[in-house]
Amino acid sequence: MTTDAFDVAQLALLGEAADCLEDVAVLVWDEDRNYVAANQAACDLIGRTRAEILSMQVGDLADDHADGVFAEVQKRGIHTGTMNSPSGRIEYLTCRTRVAGLPYLVSVCWRRDQ
Repeated sequence: MTTDAFDVAQLALLGEAADCLEDVAVLVWDEDRNYVAANQAACDLIGRTRAEILSMQVGDLADDHADGVFAEVQKRGIHTGTMNSPSGRIEYLTCRTRVAGLPYLVSVCWRRDQ
């Protein structure tokens, strides 16, 4: 796989855009179910520091077991669920993605309306 300057710029812009989102939390995790990235909105929404989140695995926060989430995403391409946080219930949507050609999963989270 070759990467040209345009691809590098696109990746940098997407990364910065995700990190600067104010109302949408983004969590990225690998196939071993380890969180590998979290934007500031995720930290604020979940009520944990980035270091805390990155030391966790999928399933530590969600009501669903990580194996079930992973299996559903592999089968259907998408999974929706809920998790708890100090600020209340959070809904999330998870799907597959690739970063630098490697497979990852991305979860986009938002606070459930009461």
